[in-house]
Amino acid sequence: MAGFFDTLFGGGAEREAAEANRRLAAQYQTSSLDALNSTYGEGTAAINKGISAYDPLAALGTKYNAAGDVWMNALGVNGADAAKGAQSVFQTTPGYELTQNAALDAIDRRRAIGGMYASGNADIDTGNWITKNLYETQYQPWMAGLQGAAGMGGQYTAAAAQGQQGGYTNLANLAQTYGQNQTNVYGNNMNTNVAANNQQAAGEAAGAKNLLGAGLSIAGAAFGMPGLGSSFTGGGGGGGGGAYSGGSYNFSGSPLGQGLSKLGGMFGFG
Repeated sequence: MAGFFDTLFGGGAEREAAEANRRLAAQYQTSSLDALNSTYGEGTAAINKGISAYDPLAALGTKYNAAGDVWMNALGVNGADAAKGAQSVFQTTPGYELTQNAALDAIDRRRAIGGMYASGNADIDTGNWITKNLYETQYQPWMAGLQGAAGMGGQYTAAAAQGQQGGYTNLANLAQTYGQNQTNVYGNNMNTNVAANNQQAAGEAAGAKNLLGAGLSIAGAAFGMPGLGSSFTGGGGGGGGGAYSGGSYNFSGSPLGQGLSKLGGMFGFG
């Protein structure tokens, strides 16, 4: 605690109060930033977990989108080579071989029953029938399935993207709020320190004024000039007032002016 003279002449009380306010402001800043950092970390972890929850849906969309690629290739959109590749994929489907073998077996049985033998026209008819049967029973449903899978892949991909975008938006908003809250904490700390500095400066200025007034009063008493201290502090009343008035120094008629005249007389100055 500041002593009496330190408080009166040095602004000790104001300085102690200002230092206490600075310490509290520093504690507030540290505690607030720690709390903000902790909650920001928890928030980002939760949002990232929510974003990751869409990964399986996105992966499912990728699988279904592969069917869309085959469908587009089969339509010839991506060129002749891609179309041939799609035909090869179709020929590896289980229904293709089963349907082809069943058709050939049926034709062979019919020939055996009728006592027919293979011929050029018969083979052409057989090939056409198998092709027609495969197209109607296998190829058309296969293409429809690819188209449907492509549509589902697009839906899954869009849903996953929308969900993840929402999570990233929340992350951006959280970061913005975190930054703004940090700025507010720093601003509050700065304002408190500025106020503390002003408080200390005001106390020191008042102490300096008191010290000057006391010194002049002592000097005035020593030279028989009571009121000398008030000539600078502006506390004198009655005759003459203070030496500083209206923005300029005027010693004429003031106790200080009278004292200076006496001092001049003592040392032979007019």
